Amino acid sequence: VVVRFKAVGNAPIMKQNFYKITSSNRFQAVIQFLRKELGWQAGEPLFTYINLSFSPAPDDTVANLFKACGTDGHLIVNYSTTQAWG
Repeated sequence: VVVRFKAVGNAPIMKQNFYKITSSNRFQAVIQFLRKELGWQAGEPLFTYINLSFSPAPDDTVANLFKACGTDGHLIVNYSTTQAWG
């Protein structure tokens, strides 16, 4: 699954924002990958959202999220340093 990361608010913008991630991975793997790419430690705040609307559970699979919320062949993951939506 092609995942496209988009920064929200004051979050740093990634140099590359398209990545292929195995569809059987849990969303927790996406969060860990994002932390690694941004150089953030486990204690630093990171909020993730799908299509600017909801925060998925860490145990959701990438495949299920893509089937339900995929846009133009991508799974759009927005990330922020502060809570952006409820």
